[in-house]
Amino acid sequence: MLGKAVQAAEVIQGFLNVSKFLDEAQKKRAEEIIVACVKESHFKVEEELFGKGKSLPASDCEKPPTVKKKLAPDWARHLGKLKHAVAFECIQQGLAKEFPNNFTIEPRYRREEFTNDLMLTDRWAGSKQPDLVLHFTRNATRIQCIYELKFPCGKEQGDPWGDERVRFQMEEYRALGGECEPVIVTPQLEISRQ
Repeated sequence: MLGKAVQAAEVIQGFLNVSKFLDEAQKKRAEEIIVACVKESHFKVEEELFGKGKSLPASDCEKPPTVKKKLAPDWARHLGKLKHAVAFECIQQGLAKEFPNNFTIEPRYRREEFTNDLMLTDRWAGSKQPDLVLHFTRNATRIQCIYELKFPCGKEQGDPWGDERVRFQMEEYRALGGECEPVIVTPQLEISRQ
């Protein structure tokens, strides 16, 4: 009899875990993991390339990277790609331990032409690809929150919302829907809401 009660409790708990958004405490914990990973990736990449406590001078951000394997034509984008890769790996490990079914890294979304329903796609034309999405358990098209990672080059710490291209990008993500407004995550300012 006790075994059946335990089984029933496990089924109910499993159902509750399968069908929900993260609550406020869980969302806060997820954001702590995201911020920690963004900071860690920023410092790890900078230290590996430039030495402990050093970073690229802002005057070099638009110059071509002086490395064998160039990921972009300038340092700013090269560093951004490296830092994103390290942050994504860290976020994957951190969130998978606590919320394995409530996040997706770099999902690509588009609206279905006739129904306007949000769907995942591999088609680039007309689609949008945020860096990280918290979503309903096992359903990436029921968006809870969108996080865009930004890694300013050099010691720059300006307002990430100050760039017109970034504001346009975030407006596109807002149009995808969600329970909360899209946010920007930087190593310096952490979570930045408009």
